[in-house]
Amino acid sequence: MWLDDLWRILTFQFTDGPSKDLYRHLASYFFGGVLGAPQLFFPFVAFVYGYFYAGSVLHVLRHFNLSTANYVILSFVFVFLFVKGLEGFYTVRTWTGLWILVYATLKYYEERRLRYALLMFVPPFIHIGFFVMAIPAWIVLFFGNRVILYTGIFLVSSVTTVLPVQDVTSFIAQTERGEHQVRAYSREQQSDAVADFQRIRDQTNFYNAYRRAGLQRWAPTILVFALLASGAYLRFMTPYQRSIFSIGILMLALSNMTWFLYAVHNRTLTIAIVFILAAFLLARLDPETKKHFQALPPWYTWGLHLSLLLFVPLMMFQVSVVMDRMSVFVFGFPFVVWLFPELNLSVKEALNMLLGRG
Repeated sequence: MWLDDLWRILTFQFTDGPSKDLYRHLASYFFGGVLGAPQLFFPFVAFVYGYFYAGSVLHVLRHFNLSTANYVILSFVFVFLFVKGLEGFYTVRTWTGLWILVYATLKYYEERRLRYALLMFVPPFIHIGFFVMAIPAWIVLFFGNRVILYTGIFLVSSVTTVLPVQDVTSFIAQTERGEHQVRAYSREQQSDAVADFQRIRDQTNFYNAYRRAGLQRWAPTILVFALLASGAYLRFMTPYQRSIFSIGILMLALSNMTWFLYAVHNRTLTIAIVFILAAFLLARLDPETKKHFQALPPWYTWGLHLSLLLFVPLMMFQVSVVMDRMSVFVFGFPFVVWLFPELNLSVKEALNMLLGRG
């Protein structure tokens, strides 16, 4: 049964088992079947996720100095840390693949070592969606920084449909797994984000409605326009920083293009946000390039503030999710939950109890 599912995964056939990708399938078998200790599965997943997340964060923020950072930089650092950070390992596959891809690109474009280039091809084995979602990173890897071309692709994707919907969905659906994914996630027409927000607002709070309607898309888009219009991407970034930003704008373009596959559309948006913020913070904090940002035109500053304002509802949602999923024991005695799982309490539940709401 396990070998049969493994073969189905490797040959892109549909499987109705709980493990649909190689990473989860192998880890589940090792901890549950070989070791007989399924309780170690999530600690392992969290360790892998934490290694690449922490490694990426430390790399991007290595020049960060709290004493000299203004509120704009602090705000963008906060967004970078929380847009898909502390709680991301709960999904096991998607966001682990994200941080492996981010870590691999950051290390490769700085050190140019083959092992990091090869690591950029690992995410599809963590989550099958990265066969599509990692394409922008592979394009930059093979074709280098084509600044004008990538800018043009982003601008065109922002105003019109680029990909032939029928041809793309037919190509993906050639395999059994691909056909299932297309059937599960495809939609026939683009939705009106504002209308969706007004409709969903009647069902939930405003920041959740904001996220579900896709309005957070404007936050990274405005930031990209500010960096393009001010010349930061074209003139002031180093080749290393430009490579990371190139991946970010191609990711955002891919998200725009794949509106008809809403899972790819939404997940690629999150990946784009991480890469765009990583490139911006690398350039803004680097002693060699940060001086250029002090003489940029006024619309650059306006763009930063508008982008931050549009990020606020998304950050409210992310903080709420972290508080709902993070155990209060993470602040001390984390192993209590292993010994006495019935005592586990989320941060949100603990706060509600303290405030008399529980």
